[in-house]
Amino acid sequence: MEVFQKAVSILAFLSIGFSLTEAYLKANQIWKRKHERLVVESISVTAQLVSLFPLSIFSLNYLFQRQYVGLIDSTIFATLAVFNIIVGMSFWVPGERKKGFWTLIKETLNLERKEAGNLANSFFKPSGAKKIINILSQVAMIDEVIDPREKQFIQSFADHWDINFSWDDLTTNRITDTSVNLIKLRQDVTDYLATSPPQKQVSELKDIINALVNIDEEVSEQERLIMGELDGLLPEYITQQSNAARYHVIVVPQNERQVQVVTTSLPELIRYEVGEGFAYHTDPFYSKEYADIISDGYRSFNLFSIVTLTLPSQINSMFD
Repeated sequence: MEVFQKAVSILAFLSIGFSLTEAYLKANQIWKRKHERLVVESISVTAQLVSLFPLSIFSLNYLFQRQYVGLIDSTIFATLAVFNIIVGMSFWVPGERKKGFWTLIKETLNLERKEAGNLANSFFKPSGAKKIINILSQVAMIDEVIDPREKQFIQSFADHWDINFSWDDLTTNRITDTSVNLIKLRQDVTDYLATSPPQKQVSELKDIINALVNIDEEVSEQERLIMGELDGLLPEYITQQSNAARYHVIVVPQNERQVQVVTTSLPELIRYEVGEGFAYHTDPFYSKEYADIISDGYRSFNLFSIVTLTLPSQINSMFD
């Protein structure tokens, strides 16, 4: 096992070369066209800023934990994001640089905000249109603050797809419990993916959610949490490749009353036999912060709950 781990460590270090090559090839294609207006306008600065934030956090986390392979990999793609931001703000377009850095980035973000609704017109009505509207509305309300721009953005989809949609109906019975709302939103996204939508459609949905979160020019803590989770869930479906670092929340009832609480109030939990008894676990999560919030929600029911990287097939060994 020790030899295998060393081999994996060596391969992980060597994979940095692949990451560096990927980043170089992407940057190289843009570099020779960085002065062309059409190329510049094809880059979403907002999306690059969104990706830069978690990459920066990951880099710091890897640095503090002395995981240098992860640090180098995150730094490479964070650098690529910075390069794309500079290109996307028209820095190398003739005559634009004299406007100044902050003027350029402000103009770019304003243009993206104005064009955000254009995505609705190009996104043909999918079979799961109602599910998508429901998901978007939950994303908008996840921080319990609905900006008029968020409403207008979502309404543009509802109108374009000819869907009856009422904000009053949506807010009437809404629970103001962050963990409950996060669970419901993620479950609705999972249910939507279970209908096997086309990968292109899911990719477009990911772009739409990113645009929605940033349309009010402010990303709340709740929005950051759910985006950290969806940025693992949606790309995995799009690429059909399993993402690393999955977190599970494990709940262990201590008495019969707690078993009743789990079975009646927490249907998302999956029963699992462990040693002489049983426990419950969630579906895998991609963000530890998100998993921590969910675990805290279970603890509010006075349940014993922990977050672990352990896979379901390994849960038994934890209780032996």
